Amino acid sequence: MQPFYYSWTRQDRAVEFPVQSAVQDEFILDDGRRVYDFISTSFQTNFGHSNESIRNAIAQQLSSMPIASPKSTFELKSTVSDRLNRLINRGTGKIFFTVSGAESVENALKIARQITGRKMILARRKSYHGATLGALSVTGDWRNEPHLTFDDATIRIPEHDDDPDLSQTTNIIEQAGPDQIAAVILETISGTNGMSIPPQSWFDGIQKLCRNFGIMLIIDEVLVGFGRCGSDFAFHDYGIAPDLVCLSKAISGGYVPFGAVWTSPQIASYYDSEVLCCGLTNYGHPLGLAALNAVLNLLANQSFRDQMKSLEIAFKSELKNMAAKKDVIELRIQGLMAAIYFNHDAPSWQLGFDAGLHFFGKENYCILAPPYVSTAQRLQQAIGNLESLLP
Repeated sequence: MQPFYYSWTRQDRAVEFPVQSAVQDEFILDDGRRVYDFISTSFQTNFGHSNESIRNAIAQQLSSMPIASPKSTFELKSTVSDRLNRLINRGTGKIFFTVSGAESVENALKIARQITGRKMILARRKSYHGATLGALSVTGDWRNEPHLTFDDATIRIPEHDDDPDLSQTTNIIEQAGPDQIAAVILETISGTNGMSIPPQSWFDGIQKLCRNFGIMLIIDEVLVGFGRCGSDFAFHDYGIAPDLVCLSKAISGGYVPFGAVWTSPQIASYYDSEVLCCGLTNYGHPLGLAALNAVLNLLANQSFRDQMKSLEIAFKSELKNMAAKKDVIELRIQGLMAAIYFNHDAPSWQLGFDAGLHFFGKENYCILAPPYVSTAQRLQQAIGNLESLLP
């Protein structure tokens, strides 16, 4: 037994992951085997394990100013905040920095409750928003169950395919009392809970309900932000206007623990004359800002975007070819993320790992999210390896 804990598992059943190093789009194990990182580790290493521009940015910042007070002002902090604002909402709004996705969700919930003076949060029945107590309280999967979460402050709404016209959701709001509800929190596109992709009409309806009832809309882009689903942010594709957007994971390429909450201009104006009761020791950490700046540079680079687009095309083509030959009942693809549903159990993590693949498998589906720096040839080989695991 190791002198540290493994996450989300019984310790006497933990599966060891003996990594020696990692490069580009793969892990190199202690025994020399190479494992293709088909899930970008935990959806954060979008830019690969050895991205030179991100590593150099962190190294340069480390040599100049590696630590800063949460209250300090410096050029990198101002510049990166402005760049992120422009990427999210054409330069309007304001950024609150965190060091994880769960902390982004926590602070978004606190802000919504403080401004509205209301307690209740609407959240989907099938969702994941983070491992801290507040984030787990709005999470709608098994990870919520072992903890004494604040479920009395959470109201579950149906999935979009169970309530396409939002009539059930409307009734839930009316019965609870709109004046009791601070916000609704939604993943734009869910990840390990099956990659649920709501239709435009559902998000239009959610936006309308929020406006009609004075409920804030919190969009959780921790997993799908920064290009994973094609656009810079998945909510851009729906044309909705959230009040808060939660970010983390690929915000730093996974190189530094980092996160952020974008807030609308209206929220920013509120705090001009009200106390923002939120703060973190490592708020606006210089190393995280440096990594984010490098990420923004990559996303602004046309040749890098062209490479991503080429990879998306290859990803979609290879998966469709595989689906046509195997027992696939549904294939969901958005940008460089996919869910494959089988008419049998999905291959296990361990089975995949033994075949040189690191991916997420659950029930009858698996989730794939390759690093943006992979190649069409590498994808073809990885999907071929996955195909070989199927009956």
